[in-house]
Amino acid sequence: MDIRDGDEAVVRQSDQGRTAPNRLASLTGIRVFAAGSVLVAHAFFIPNLYADSSVQKATAALVPLATASVTLFFVLSGLVLSWSARPEDTAVRFWRRRFVRIFSNHAVAWVLGMLLVIGYGLHVNLLSAGAEYDPLGMLANLFLVQNWVPSGAYFFGPNPPAWSLACEFFFYLLFPFLLPLVRRIPVRRLWFAAGVAVLVGLSVPLLSSLLLDGPDILPTMPVPWPQIWLAYFLPLLRLPEFVLGMVLARILAEGLWRPLRLGLVLPLPFLAIGALAVLPPVFAFGPYFALPVALVVGEFASRDIRGARSFLRRPAMVYMGDRSFALYMIHFVVIMYLCRLVFLPGSTYSTPVATALILGVVIPVSLGAAWLLHRWVERPAVTRLAG
Repeated sequence: MDIRDGDEAVVRQSDQGRTAPNRLASLTGIRVFAAGSVLVAHAFFIPNLYADSSVQKATAALVPLATASVTLFFVLSGLVLSWSARPEDTAVRFWRRRFVRIFSNHAVAWVLGMLLVIGYGLHVNLLSAGAEYDPLGMLANLFLVQNWVPSGAYFFGPNPPAWSLACEFFFYLLFPFLLPLVRRIPVRRLWFAAGVAVLVGLSVPLLSSLLLDGPDILPTMPVPWPQIWLAYFLPLLRLPEFVLGMVLARILAEGLWRPLRLGLVLPLPFLAIGALAVLPPVFAFGPYFALPVALVVGEFASRDIRGARSFLRRPAMVYMGDRSFALYMIHFVVIMYLCRLVFLPGSTYSTPVATALILGVVIPVSLGAAWLLHRWVERPAVTRLAG
């Protein structure tokens, strides 16, 4: 999910011979909003701090912000890895860099989560109340293969957000083989290929809602387990979002992107969230957001290529964006520790007090932990081991 591969080069040549920036800085800045949306959604919804059940239920409305952000991360990965791919690179070198970047933060978060799981049981992750501790499930989480088993004891594990990293890990394994295929797509068919990726992705929640049923994933989430595993967790069926990002990189490099007005594209993901009211619940989990997210990402990338103004390129946004992966990886573990050792299990509070605890404790502590993880784990690991 990191988007800085190859940023030691200042410029690159596009497929049409134009000089273009190698690092699309706006795509670093946009990760601030993606990771921040995940943090806010989890901070308000997961701890279950509100004594007023109607308020607690209302926090579920934030969940689509988190699921849409995961789609954004997947599209970003495909786009930036394709854009910054090095001609002299090898698959082994690429895998080494990606492994170091993702596994350093993941391993620390996994260990911290496991300490709680060993001490209190798997239910300490706040999502696996009915699941039993399974050592194989914990190892599957460590090695990022948990998504292939349709069980909450596997793909939630000691750090639930790591499920998306398991998808990214799968994408990275395939990337050296996918990139030559995407590069062979004729220029005149690139937009068609992007449309196919969007439609294939949309078919997944549609077919799962029509063909699958079963017990709900959580009492507060009325989505059957089989549907959400197929449409949300299974790496193979999230691959179209990654491929969409790869095709988008080609579209940008070939000069096929036409500038769009930000006032028109920025509301699109929120309009898609609003449309969920008339769609089966599983649509909130998965590639439903691929098209609006791709339009937003493509426009900001185009602005970097054209040298147009973009508030996401500001130094503060890039600074925070560089730390967004650490925030994504550690924030849930922070919530787990706070709910077990500070708020105490089952504690609820009045609406003002619960909100104050979330804004004044959960979110600041998560941000601080992310800064520490980036400073003392991610950066040293990349510097010393990535090659």
